[in-house]
Amino acid sequence: CGKTHLEDWGHQSARQALEVLLESVHREGKLTYFGRFALRQFLIAKLCNRLRIIEALKRFPEITRQKIDRPVFITGWYRCGTTYLHNLLATHPELRAPLYWELMHPCPTVDPRKVNSQKLIHKTNLANRIHRYLAPGFNAAHAMPAEKPEECLHLFENAAMGTTAFFITEAKSMAWWLLDQDIGPAYHFYKDQLKLLNWLRPGRRWVLKWPFHLWHLDSLIEAFPDATVIHLHRDPREALPSVCSLAALARSSFCESIDNEGLGKFWLDYCEAGLQRGLTAREKADENQVIDIRYPDLKKNPLSVINQIQNTINLGESDAWTESIQANSKAREKKVPGRHHYAMAQFGLDPNEIQERFSKYIEDYDLIHASGA
Repeated sequence: CGKTHLEDWGHQSARQALEVLLESVHREGKLTYFGRFALRQFLIAKLCNRLRIIEALKRFPEITRQKIDRPVFITGWYRCGTTYLHNLLATHPELRAPLYWELMHPCPTVDPRKVNSQKLIHKTNLANRIHRYLAPGFNAAHAMPAEKPEECLHLFENAAMGTTAFFITEAKSMAWWLLDQDIGPAYHFYKDQLKLLNWLRPGRRWVLKWPFHLWHLDSLIEAFPDATVIHLHRDPREALPSVCSLAALARSSFCESIDNEGLGKFWLDYCEAGLQRGLTAREKADENQVIDIRYPDLKKNPLSVINQIQNTINLGESDAWTESIQANSKAREKKVPGRHHYAMAQFGLDPNEIQERFSKYIEDYDLIHASGA
């Protein structure tokens, strides 16, 4: 690699995934000239991350001896409250979430100890401002401040096994290909990256979040056998159109055109596959390893949900933390942010079909449909 002067790419699964990604984007992506340029720069940055991380792991073997003890993972479909819950739990004095700037620049040099974090924060915020300009609606749906918790997606992109390619383009074959792969090597590389972050800034127990963990819950539990998984649930008739709207907003900056109905069908099928895979993986997990949270409960009474989680994962009592959650909840009720508007019909979604396909899931988790939630 000319930028890093490094050559060790690690496990061959990443190279194979990159080849599939590029072929899928080339055939299906519908990228504009700017979209191709942006994706190219994105992939180069992730590949450079990978090379530097692998080099750091070799230079500093003490990194791999770091322990990731009893991590907490938040998952569930997109648009089910995972970000909100992640932000709440991350403020507990015993927990730590990866910040966006850390995820974007986990190893900016082969000696990551020699890092100016303020420069990286500034660099991340600058990229955010550009992104807000290009896709103003996306920020209303999912803001990503540099110094706030963000999801594990960005570490998986360093193995070319993230979801960005089929979220911002129509690279559907890449998405389905991922479900047929042994993604275990990507999870172990992800764990090494957490160890790297732990080594650089040691301290508390990890709380992590990514909806796509649901699709690969078996690999997650294999890599982190002492993990606790928090599985959020929301009425599919509410979650699915919101997922589609977020994907459409993401694609609007990079694609020549957007097939809304095709997008709706893809996410309907893909979310169904993710749910089935996640529920199947749960059958093999320890009974006490998964906590189920309903989105309506989180929205209505976040403190009650937090108390349930706190007791289950043995977090210490913190009056200051409880008070901050109460204040956050009240502020959230009053705040009127830029609205994220979407409609089911816009994406060719039929509420009756969704009800039929997910009737057992809706019944099992008592997911009562509340229009406009």
